[in-house]
Amino acid sequence: MAAPKPGSDTFILGQKMILDLRYFCADNTPAAQCRTPVTHLSDPIKELLVSNAIGGVILFGQNIASTTQLVTLNYELQQLMQQHNLPPLFIAIDQEGGRVARVPDHMATRFVGNMAVGATFDAHQTQFAAKVSAKLADALNLLGFNVNFAPSIDVNSNPLNPVINVRSYGEDANKVAILGRAAVEAMQQRNIISAIKHFPGHGDTQTDSHSGLPRVTHSLEDILHADLLPFIRLINSDEPAQMIMTAHIQYPALDDTLLTTVAGKQTVVPATLSKKILTGLLRNKLGYQGLIVTDAMDMAGIAQFFSPEQALVQTFAAGADIALMPYSVRNADDFQHFERIQRHVVDALDSEALSRTAMQASAQHIVQVKQQYQANRFIKRSLDQRVKTANHRLPDPDSQHLENQLATAALTPLQGKTLLPLAANQHIEAIMPDTARCLAMATAIKRTNIEHTFTCRHSLQVPKKEASALAEKTDILLVADISPIHTAAETGGMDTAQAVGNRSRQSERHQWLQETMQQARRKGVITVFAPLRAPYIAQDFAEVSDIMLATFGYNVATLNAENVQGAVFDALAKGLFTRFEFSGVSPVSIELPSQR
Repeated sequence: MAAPKPGSDTFILGQKMILDLRYFCADNTPAAQCRTPVTHLSDPIKELLVSNAIGGVILFGQNIASTTQLVTLNYELQQLMQQHNLPPLFIAIDQEGGRVARVPDHMATRFVGNMAVGATFDAHQTQFAAKVSAKLADALNLLGFNVNFAPSIDVNSNPLNPVINVRSYGEDANKVAILGRAAVEAMQQRNIISAIKHFPGHGDTQTDSHSGLPRVTHSLEDILHADLLPFIRLINSDEPAQMIMTAHIQYPALDDTLLTTVAGKQTVVPATLSKKILTGLLRNKLGYQGLIVTDAMDMAGIAQFFSPEQALVQTFAAGADIALMPYSVRNADDFQHFERIQRHVVDALDSEALSRTAMQASAQHIVQVKQQYQANRFIKRSLDQRVKTANHRLPDPDSQHLENQLATAALTPLQGKTLLPLAANQHIEAIMPDTARCLAMATAIKRTNIEHTFTCRHSLQVPKKEASALAEKTDILLVADISPIHTAAETGGMDTAQAVGNRSRQSERHQWLQETMQQARRKGVITVFAPLRAPYIAQDFAEVSDIMLATFGYNVATLNAENVQGAVFDALAKGLFTRFEFSGVSPVSIELPSQR
């Protein structure tokens, strides 16, 4: 296993890649079926990293089994590169908080998420943005990471956005910039490199770039004053993010150049592949001097339209420093394809389709950032010490307390505030998005130490009419909803795969919920509606709700069947049943009837 020489084409190309190690099948199981997670370093993975001088890896939940295992994996990754006189790795993760967090809840606090932070801005300014980011960075340092693909500074202006939504701080570009800056500074002051995303903005899309190629048709003026504003502010701040992640999104007002897809059709170039956007705008006009990293190149927004070879050459020609997940190596056959992709890029260097001088400068820049942020610092102490420290300090009680504070500060009354708190000794019937959230709400109500009886059912499937009726003794109907719908992986694992797979359509579910709430009101039952994601859907439930409270998050920690909890549900229970000082203000606009 020989490492390439510094300055060679292989070295340059390797430094400009971050690979995922999600799965690998040594028995050569076909890549599409390979589901053996990489939780330790095997010889083929070592060979891949060393012989190609790979610059970084990104880990996912599949790579994480325990604190000890993860610390050991990250330690051995850095040790491997050091043993072969190669630059340390960028070891990256998506640990935004909220719905995007790869480290399991029993290991590190995920926090509620950016929109909850946005809801605290009026009362607390940047306090929660900074504190949450600092705690995320502390945990990542203990586990051996040095890059966090966070925060998302997209300005969420589309209620139907399926991918950003509560990952955004809100719809006010100025506030997003202020909160994003606080988060970046807190993270990078702890030597965790921040990659802000998704340039030039993913906030006004209805297509998820994981599954398609979105298009933003804003005017140049709107792009400058909304989508780009947070990026411009952070680029010009005292401590700009060391990385900016590109978006697989078409922005015709910025670049309407046409590319030919693998199907032979013409399509507007996505930002990730656009020289006008990455070099002309981001580098030259905005003056960004950090590293440009692509979003994952295996997402449908790229992979559905361009071959790995074409996309890799095109993004490097456009000005990207690092290609994230340009090709997933899952078995021995994939090694050969990976080598063909590399040869294709080298051929582009030889033919001057790619500038060797620019590629060399980019690779040198990458190595300099690694030195600046001491990317190899994790192995300056022994593995035993790293394992012991991480297990002693994680999970962190202070982080758990901070998450509860955030959820409490973010809770926002949308309607019926004067009816609170609700009386004790009531029978509460709840309808939650799934069983895990039923259990989390039951736990939260018990923690208020106020006597109630509580029953709950999920809304995964709309029941038949005869099964829809409320219990006669119901005093309070509590309905919670996640729109757009959460993924199967987010349901918490408490429902059968069949129940999750056969979920009713959102329109059917909402119609049933509205009818059930209307029925309850006719019987004199108090109706409560809690939008758990961005609260745009509240306007559709205002007429059937006595009380509406927004949480801006829906994550639960499913530790076991008897222990399911969530900070937002604790906050919701406090807001409904205790004397509570509300301070949250929705960071996105919703149209509601006059407040009651």
